[in-house]
Amino acid sequence: MTEMYLGLDLCRKNLQISYFREDKGEPESIYQLNNTETYQLPNVMFFCTDENKWYVGNNVSSVRFQKNGKIIDDIVSNVGSTNQVVLNGEAYSYDRLLLILLKSQIEDFLSRNPEAVIRRLTITIEEYDAAVFGVLKKLKDEFSLDEKDFHIMSHENAFFQYVMRQDEKHRINSIAMFEYDIYGMNYYRLDRRNQGKTAIYNLKKERIDEITYPMLFEDVEKLDETFAEIAKKKMRETFISVVYMTGSGFHDKWIEKSKKVLCDGRKVFLGQNIYTKGACYHARYGAYEQERDVVFRSREFIIQDIGVQIGDTEGRSRFYPIVSGGREWYNMKGNLTLFLDDTNCLEMVYQDRISGDSQREIIEVHGLPKRPPKTTKLSLEVELYDAKNGAIIIRDVGFGKIYPTTNKIYRREISWAE
Repeated sequence: MTEMYLGLDLCRKNLQISYFREDKGEPESIYQLNNTETYQLPNVMFFCTDENKWYVGNNVSSVRFQKNGKIIDDIVSNVGSTNQVVLNGEAYSYDRLLLILLKSQIEDFLSRNPEAVIRRLTITIEEYDAAVFGVLKKLKDEFSLDEKDFHIMSHENAFFQYVMRQDEKHRINSIAMFEYDIYGMNYYRLDRRNQGKTAIYNLKKERIDEITYPMLFEDVEKLDETFAEIAKKKMRETFISVVYMTGSGFHDKWIEKSKKVLCDGRKVFLGQNIYTKGACYHARYGAYEQERDVVFRSREFIIQDIGVQIGDTEGRSRFYPIVSGGREWYNMKGNLTLFLDDTNCLEMVYQDRISGDSQREIIEVHGLPKRPPKTTKLSLEVELYDAKNGAIIIRDVGFGKIYPTTNKIYRREISWAE
């Protein structure tokens, strides 16, 4: 048996898969069949009506014109909608189609390695979508993975995980990345500052409006000149050790002047599989910042621990986290159970993991029946809507048969500043 650590990058039009074998030191990415120049596996499905069978990704091109059936694309964009596809009398939602697509792609890879089993799986996504997120989480059960062996992360986090697993000399100064695809160009810059023993990495994202994807098919010399001027400006803003370029828009056929600008005193890497490899590093080694004095910050990360301050019988006060920060807001899950003394008030605390500063507020839970101290049991849960807003959910659990629950649920909207 060979244990595999998989990293998947799911985008709207394609999927990339990287894997770690136990006997390998670096992740490898899966190429398209008959095309070793791209790792992008198309999010396309073909249902053969004669065979009542699915073909996915690379396998579609070899059968779509030889067999009777229906081709299905634009799958990710339709997840969560009421749209359905009826095939041989059976209705398929796009949620179900995406699950079939992903499971089939993974199983196709595993079939080439008969002794392989998935040890851990990390998936990275372009942006959070509740419906897509719900489908992805089903893969955990499909491959019988424990909660700790399955993770979903942002592209920004995957980039960070990738960078931090490279040679340390490549991150002496700031690190930059240009991303150019059908949606245009984005610029990322990862800056480091030290606060005591803690290294804080802050990732900023900026849209480059001057460059669009259609320019790739028009005047490439002008595209090269425009990008060279943008690159020159960005490289002057701070000291940059390494520049990464990723996305389907980048290739050697048009990068001439801009390459000279970027390569002036720094390393430059062009690759289409940065996100999937970053996810794969995470699957193999866990989060880079875990058990290190390292904090990563991006637009989707929350750096606050959210919890309650509770006093003990000796008059001391202690902070109990409900959820811990340092991750994407949609990955912050947790709950806490506590017993009240002779009060119906809770002191909520939002504690900054970097500075240690905290914001506090008192929540009064109305309508609880009068009970003796330590017999009112409450369950506290945090539900986040985005990186700045959410709610505290408080449930009256009761105290066994002596003081049964009232089934009351209290919801307090919360928000916090940086």
